[in-house]
Amino acid sequence: MKPFKSVLISLGLLAVLLVVIVGIKAEQLGMMAESGANFVPPPESVSLYTAATQSWPQTYTAIGTVEADEGITISAQVAGKVKRIAFQSGAQVRAGEVLIEQESVNEKAQLNAAQARLKLAQANYQRLDELRNRKIASQSELDTAVQQVESAKGDVDDLRATLEKKQIRAPFDGRVGIRQVDLGTDLQVGAAIVTLQATNRVRVNFPIPQDWLIQMTAGLPVSVAVGDAQNSLVAGEITAIGAEINPVTRNAVVQSSLENPDNRLIPGMAVSSTVTLSEPLSVLAVPSTAIIYAPFGDTVFVADKDAKTGALVARQQFVRLGKTRGDYVEIVDGLKTGEQVVSAGAFKLFNKQALVESKLPTPEFKTEPKPTNS
Repeated sequence: MKPFKSVLISLGLLAVLLVVIVGIKAEQLGMMAESGANFVPPPESVSLYTAATQSWPQTYTAIGTVEADEGITISAQVAGKVKRIAFQSGAQVRAGEVLIEQESVNEKAQLNAAQARLKLAQANYQRLDELRNRKIASQSELDTAVQQVESAKGDVDDLRATLEKKQIRAPFDGRVGIRQVDLGTDLQVGAAIVTLQATNRVRVNFPIPQDWLIQMTAGLPVSVAVGDAQNSLVAGEITAIGAEINPVTRNAVVQSSLENPDNRLIPGMAVSSTVTLSEPLSVLAVPSTAIIYAPFGDTVFVADKDAKTGALVARQQFVRLGKTRGDYVEIVDGLKTGEQVVSAGAFKLFNKQALVESKLPTPEFKTEPKPTNS
């Protein structure tokens, strides 16, 4: 009997102990829940930027192709072997400078013979003219002498022109390419010798969509970026606009002219051409660091003042973005002028979180930032 009573007493004591433990834990959990409900996270330190309107130049950028202001392929005008090459590949040449001289021994001999015939024909004409004045020679004989003089002159002029063509000259100042002939090459009429490009002034042709075409006028400024060096720009202006639109691409071709004294722009080069339109755009812009990009929509955190306490509170706001310029992004919809947005530290915020403006210096935002070496 005594052992049974001992078991009951032990069970009772265990039950009491359990109730006490459960009560203590319940009280602890209740206190933790109450503490969590009353917990207010400390305000986050962030940088703020006041959204404001900016005047942005209205620009259009496209990839264009450089063309020489004047460019030709110099070719042979008459047949003949190359006797002398008077230029180096890639060299600058002046207008009228001899580039190629062809063999002309036969033509020079023929010219001497033609000049002799001309001299004889002129002497015959003078004699017949005197005889005609004395009524000794007939008019038909005099006419024949005139014809012989003119024919001899024609032969002389033709041979002189042929000899001149055998000395192939540069028609304008420019830079020659790689020569395609060697000494002794037997040139045929039309055979290519070398290209010549006048590159001190160039043209850049680039496409314009039909929607932009109405805004393009001759005289608008154009800046061309050379290669990857965006800070190496060449300035020019629109000089011509295509008269037709490509039915496949719906683009027209616009041509700009630029000075190229140091030959940075080489014909055939692809360059980035930016046209600045006459009327600037007024846009509401914020720094790009204020934007939180997400697949479901881009947002910013707006710093609102609490009506009761005056403290700053974060409000996540969806926005519609427009163009970018330098460090700024255009806000098309979702934000008003004068509203403060979080420009640094937005990634760590949540809606209705308390904020405090940081006193630390912030980077300077620019519409045309330029990289510098540190």
